[in-house]
Amino acid sequence: MFAFPQPHYMACVDCGASVARGEAGEHMCDPERRAEFLLVRWRGQLDRLEEEFTRYLESPQGQFDVWYAARRR
Repeated sequence: MFAFPQPHYMACVDCGASVARGEAGEHMCDPERRAEFLLVRWRGQLDRLEEEFTRYLESPQGQFDVWYAARRR
């Protein structure tokens, strides 16, 4: 059976950085890179959340909640 050669580097599943196969256990994710990686991964969900939140704030219940929160401050 034909087998493909294994790549020397793999992407870190937590931050997307290219890590040598033998050094995967020693890899430490850079916090900024991880945040950017997660933002790209979750971009669609974040856009949907923003749209749903905007619709909620435009609803009667959302308008009441905004008014009530401002009044309680």
